[in-house]
Amino acid sequence: MRECLNKILIVAITLVVLWLPATIQAQETLLRWKNGDSLSGKLLDSKSGKIRWKSPYFSDDLIVDINVLDSVVFSKQFSSTTETFRVGTVSGDVWTADIVDSDENTFLFSSKRYGTFRVNRTAIYSLENREHSNLVFDGSQLASWLISNKDQTKERVQISNNIQKTGWYADRGGHPRTDQGKANIYHAIEWPQRFEIDIELSSTTRPPGFVFALGKNLYEALRLETWVNELVVVQGTLFEPIMKIEPDRRNFRLRLAYDQDTLVLKVFDVNGNMLLKLDGVNPTHNVSGPYIYNRGQDLTVRRLRVYRQPTEHKDQQVDFSKPRVHMMDGEVLHGKLFVEDGKGFVIGTVGERVDIDPKQIDRVVQPGRTLITTEPYMMALTYLDGSIINGHALQLNPDSVVIQTSFADKPIECSLEGVSRLQLESKSKTNKRITDYDKMFFSTGSLRGHVTFDTNDESSVLWKPIGMSQPVRLANNQTARIERNNKYLSRLRPFSVKTFPHLLHLKDGEVIPCQVLSYDKTSINFRSPFIGATRMDSAYIKGIEFSRGKTQTRKENRNPITITGGNKHRIILEDGRILEAMARRSKDGTLQIVVDTGKPGVDPKTVVLVGDVANNDAVALKRAVELLFDPLETQAEKLDEKIQRALTVPRFIRDNPPNHILVANNGDLMRGKLISFNGKVIQFESKLKKIPIPIERVVRVIDVSVDTPEESAEGAVGNQESAIGESEIRFALLHNPILIFEPLEVKGDKLFGRSPIYGEVSIPVNSIQYIHFGEKAKSFKSVFAEWVVRPAKEPDYGTDR
Repeated sequence: MRECLNKILIVAITLVVLWLPATIQAQETLLRWKNGDSLSGKLLDSKSGKIRWKSPYFSDDLIVDINVLDSVVFSKQFSSTTETFRVGTVSGDVWTADIVDSDENTFLFSSKRYGTFRVNRTAIYSLENREHSNLVFDGSQLASWLISNKDQTKERVQISNNIQKTGWYADRGGHPRTDQGKANIYHAIEWPQRFEIDIELSSTTRPPGFVFALGKNLYEALRLETWVNELVVVQGTLFEPIMKIEPDRRNFRLRLAYDQDTLVLKVFDVNGNMLLKLDGVNPTHNVSGPYIYNRGQDLTVRRLRVYRQPTEHKDQQVDFSKPRVHMMDGEVLHGKLFVEDGKGFVIGTVGERVDIDPKQIDRVVQPGRTLITTEPYMMALTYLDGSIINGHALQLNPDSVVIQTSFADKPIECSLEGVSRLQLESKSKTNKRITDYDKMFFSTGSLRGHVTFDTNDESSVLWKPIGMSQPVRLANNQTARIERNNKYLSRLRPFSVKTFPHLLHLKDGEVIPCQVLSYDKTSINFRSPFIGATRMDSAYIKGIEFSRGKTQTRKENRNPITITGGNKHRIILEDGRILEAMARRSKDGTLQIVVDTGKPGVDPKTVVLVGDVANNDAVALKRAVELLFDPLETQAEKLDEKIQRALTVPRFIRDNPPNHILVANNGDLMRGKLISFNGKVIQFESKLKKIPIPIERVVRVIDVSVDTPEESAEGAVGNQESAIGESEIRFALLHNPILIFEPLEVKGDKLFGRSPIYGEVSIPVNSIQYIHFGEKAKSFKSVFAEWVVRPAKEPDYGTDR
């Protein structure tokens, strides 16, 4: 039975590991601005200096000046490579390719991603085989740490749980990463008699801080440690420095070689220069295997490969100052590598030739090579497997980028398959002042720019992002929101409160300032500063506010706005509140978003996120906001006990519930039915009595029936066959008016349009504060949406025994 359970758990872990890449692949491709803005979409054919971008939020293509842009972040798409060698250049480029030809000064490489290109030997910093027949353990992927060699059934689940508790997770390339100080990760293996370790550790913000040990017991294990400004080897009381650590260093790439017969440890840099030789040391006495401990802010294991070294050539003398070719069987050939017609050979230092199989090459070492600093404004193309190409972009296409690199004479066309990020080149800095712009918010990010109201364009409402010379049309089939910069808005009311003292609340959420002239069972007559019609079917009316004193405050808290910034975030609500949020990893490795609710005495809210959002803080924050603020929105509008009682219908009238709730100036509530209104007196029916009430004594009347306009508004304006569809937009004006209509044209300072409910409408352009697009613009809930009658709870008489 236990064996069956173990098998089930193993399958479950495997499915989780396989499932994560598939879910992450669905993430959207983003165009990022230097000011932090981002926009989802797709890269189109682009000329030098401009990025052409297609986004679902706009009907037109965007052509953006590259100087205001930071990068393109691509959706996660794994792309396997079959090339033999992983090549690094002195300029920091890394790529995979096969060697198809060579001469005294160059290699000719071939790659599925980059085509065929020739590279000078002097430009090559490292050259190594991607696959190794003597590979013992590859810890470059987090999934590899989930398997124990000691016990293939009992240990897997326990090790998996231990990794989660230590706070490690897979980054976009699947590499182990942690953002927690003191986080550790361990994999149990028995060290071979002779072995080598190829390791690369990196950090994003400062020199990596870490301990890399050859066993889990740190005191007895041989280990590499970063101290304040030094990388050292430590074991017990033994201490030996390896190198100084420069402040701008962000990664360490080292190769460790150890021989248990001679008890000698050798430490090399990536191109074979010996940094340290240490005699008389043991890797560890027990609990052996690679162990990594994070001493810094974040740490990523970009590469960790353990190789078994054969003993056949162990006594061979190696001159570390000369170029050499290391074979997988342990033999070291001094000289230069050549390839002709797929066959390889090495020309020694005295001219001797040794034929070899290129696929049996472990690595090629050229001592003395040093990395050079590249221009910071160069373009960088980063792949999920760690490959990176630097240079100047000559042409950008939807599926490739043509780059002039420093290592190849001719431009290389690089495929975008498997690309993680395209860092755009730019020499100029942007103006950091952002207060002069309007803001557009949507689910994947935000975008600054200016909203314009064009008198000549058929769409009327246009958007001009930062870095564009011409505005573009907005697509109204996606949910988006524009917040205008108040600096350019008129602070004067767009209507006279004295002339239009009332507010009409429609069931679709609209709020219309007006003067109600009369009301009867079927219609309402009114005057409004924005609407041409003077009559509307009463079935559309949710409520009428008569007093402009203590009115129900309109809360625009329907679409919380999220702004990310590293691990710390801001959440801006549409009612103006700004909340702080923080992303963190819990001890079990899951991502948590902690949101300060902004209420004194109320603890921060925490939501735990797993699955496809666990590796992307921006997506995780959006999901956290959805989980936290949907229930909070209902809480914020939770009706007080007095209103709850008024809406609860006793059993004796549940077949004929009241249609309206009348709210008096003193807060009293009355259930009944609004019969009519003649401008001065309300006729209200309650408990079968008709009561005349002066308007001065009433704050509001709310329709609490469950009918919808479609069910009862026959012959109303809204039922005219005007198939507006997706063209409706929600406009929120200064001082609370909200109107939903199709904008048609701009004349002077007025925006004209048409509503399916009340017909022609016009609003002052300078009074528009918010603009909402997409489905949420047309499904906006009324502020009194929760005011609906409900049956009283049936008594519980118990059951007969």
